[in-house]
Amino acid sequence: MKKLMICMALGVSLASHAQVTGNDTVVINKPKSVTVITGDSIQKIEVIGCEGNDNYHYENSIQLVDSNYVSQTRINPVRWTWGVGNFSGNDRGRNDIVMKFGVGGNAVLNAKEPLDFSTNSSFELMWTIAQYNHYLDAGRHHRLSTGFALDWRNYRMTGSTRFDKDAEGHIIATDYPEGARPKFSRIKVFSLAFPIEYCFQFDRHFGIGIGPVLNWNVYGSIKTKYKTDEGTTKDIDKSIHQSPFTIDWMLHFYNPSITFYVKYSPMNVLQSDWGPKFQSISFGIEI
Repeated sequence: MKKLMICMALGVSLASHAQVTGNDTVVINKPKSVTVITGDSIQKIEVIGCEGNDNYHYENSIQLVDSNYVSQTRINPVRWTWGVGNFSGNDRGRNDIVMKFGVGGNAVLNAKEPLDFSTNSSFELMWTIAQYNHYLDAGRHHRLSTGFALDWRNYRMTGSTRFDKDAEGHIIATDYPEGARPKFSRIKVFSLAFPIEYCFQFDRHFGIGIGPVLNWNVYGSIKTKYKTDEGTTKDIDKSIHQSPFTIDWMLHFYNPSITFYVKYSPMNVLQSDWGPKFQSISFGIEI
């Protein structure tokens, strides 16, 4: 069956290069790339680019259905596609839009005593609602991306120090009340993020990308939880003077299943006049 499919596909391919005219003949001069995809019941040919038009896209597929074959042809010079994940699979268009979810850990940098953050308990959640990818070449090796994402970052301490406020509203690190049994004390920042990235794709599955992430930090809070003989106490404050705008640098390692990322945040999490100075680096995965 597979031999029969290959023969049919080769016949279509030869016809596409014939220098004659007819209802079943397609002439494509100087294609940028030609891909033949073979399965048990389908044979598909894709041609990207042609003389004078790098955006040209030709598809022809032959599928066996109940011992008969069905042929489909599509010519679509400019194609826009939707996908979920790192790349759009077999789709070879010049533009696509993807959605991604990420989770990782936060490591705090340059924190001074008595701050004692726990990397194992500090985490980041990212939801890239839409990432627009534009491929700069027909082979899809070079890509520029922009997007819009929601980002939650959590910086947690689990030791004997907690976050609190002084009389003027400054965020300070202080001790728990006497006799308290600490659970955690954390800072949380919620951001509207706008990532920009250049990616070099080694092939259709593996690539590396780098670029800035512009963050509008619209919400921040501190939360402390501890136990005493009287019960559990939760202290929450939603006015912490987080830095309103920050810029991160993000590095991606793309592969077919799970994408790895590292994000360096060189700017202070809190405004320097209102709280202790520290930065962060996060690392995790995206799907």
